[in-house]
Amino acid sequence: MIAALHRAAALLALALLAAGCANFSAISPGDSALTVAARVGAPGTVWKNADGSELWEYPQGFYAVQTFMVAFDPDHAVREVHQVLNEAYFSRIQPGMSREDVRRLIGKPREIWYFPARDEETWTWRYYDVTYRFFNVLFDRTEGTVRTTLRLDEVFLPGGRGRR
Repeated sequence: MIAALHRAAALLALALLAAGCANFSAISPGDSALTVAARVGAPGTVWKNADGSELWEYPQGFYAVQTFMVAFDPDHAVREVHQVLNEAYFSRIQPGMSREDVRRLIGKPREIWYFPARDEETWTWRYYDVTYRFFNVLFDRTEGTVRTTLRLDEVFLPGGRGRR
């Protein structure tokens, strides 16, 4: 019984490892949606646009520092692929944008925090830019619009006692 559990755990670990190693550089403009799904798996979210085009979101997990967006034209051929957790995309986020606008631009946040006293909702993404950092979008919770953004360095405590 224990040997069977160990085998099952090993197979699960291999499956998770394979899913985490998706090669987005193997996707090229013109590739079909079926080809993309075969190469990197099903997207976390599919955003459908009025013109029939789609945006597929691939967040890479809680501790990951990348989120890929694959844009398809109305014929379901790849138009472009981008890793969106970087300064170029963060700088596009402006006060007044909606939650959906932010989500479509940089994907699912790692965490969402609520601060009732400030009527504020904060979304957090982890990314890598020379060091590990956090990007935060602070929303007016009632209005559902961006107030501001904030970048923080990830700090490791001495002696390996965790992060702050």
